[in-house]
Amino acid sequence: MTGTITKHGALALAAVLASSAVAATEPVKTADDPRWFVSGAIGYSRVKPASDCDCYRITDDDDAGYMIAVGYDLSRYFSVEGYVADLGEAEVSNTGGQPVGHVGYRDFGVTALAYVYNQSPQPPSRHYFPGVPRQGFSFYGRLGVGKMDNSSNLPYDRGSDFHVLVGAGAEYGWRDGFGLRLEYTAYDEDASMLTLGLVKRFGKAAPAAAGVKYGPTVTTTPAPKPERSERSRALLSLTMPIITFRPGSDALDAEAKRQLDQFARDVAHYFKLRFDIRGYAASGKGEYGNLRLSLARAVKVKKYLIGKGISPRRLSSQGLGSGDGKAAAERVEIVIR
Repeated sequence: MTGTITKHGALALAAVLASSAVAATEPVKTADDPRWFVSGAIGYSRVKPASDCDCYRITDDDDAGYMIAVGYDLSRYFSVEGYVADLGEAEVSNTGGQPVGHVGYRDFGVTALAYVYNQSPQPPSRHYFPGVPRQGFSFYGRLGVGKMDNSSNLPYDRGSDFHVLVGAGAEYGWRDGFGLRLEYTAYDEDASMLTLGLVKRFGKAAPAAAGVKYGPTVTTTPAPKPERSERSRALLSLTMPIITFRPGSDALDAEAKRQLDQFARDVAHYFKLRFDIRGYAASGKGEYGNLRLSLARAVKVKKYLIGKGISPRRLSSQGLGSGDGKAAAERVEIVIR
């Protein structure tokens, strides 16, 4: 049985490797875009069915297993997966120690993954690429619902087919969308597995701009000031958004979010640049109200861009009140520092 499971697990991993050819035709994505992925893993399983009869005892509860899954990244920190797993089988012997049968375990279900630590929101470098999520190390927890199917040549009673599963793991991802996972999963109170596997995410990342030099990955010193050549290229190629608001409101509408999404994708190529976010308002209650509303608008834009992966060290926000005092003051501007 172990040889069969290992063979099936190897085939699952081979399917993940073969999927890289499909990724070449996928549309360009950013790190925050949802995307599909597949994964396959093999590992060490422990299955230990309980016996109500003193005439039987479990003599071998260790085996090899495999798991294959199809998933969808909902965001940088949350994913869902549908999976199928074969956890192997336990050997059952009589009181004399002679094997008399086995109990096999197969499971399928759906799970949610929450990434509690994700190294990838970094400035672009030779190791971290802005268009690919979960590069470097990530740690995650798993919670889901499954249905266990048992097979045996002995009479048995499963009790409840459905169960809750929990797990935790670590993942290391590369910029080509491949990742390596190490995970421990408790499928039920009598079945668990420690696995090592591959994951492949689909969708090409936006390419880095030509001539951009990668900087250091992680540093505790302030980022250097932008080079004049990079600033000049940015002034020629970047479209600086002007975000307009309804009078008295700091809410971002669909058009504002579209402009900010495009801006976040564009500035990923110019990771040394810093930006001032300047808010204006003429519909507040007096000049003090205008100052508060203009600052709230600037902060709202800043938080949105941070959520799109731009480092907060690159952004500053300020409220300038009514500016010229006209209706055109209901806006936020972004300028290069």
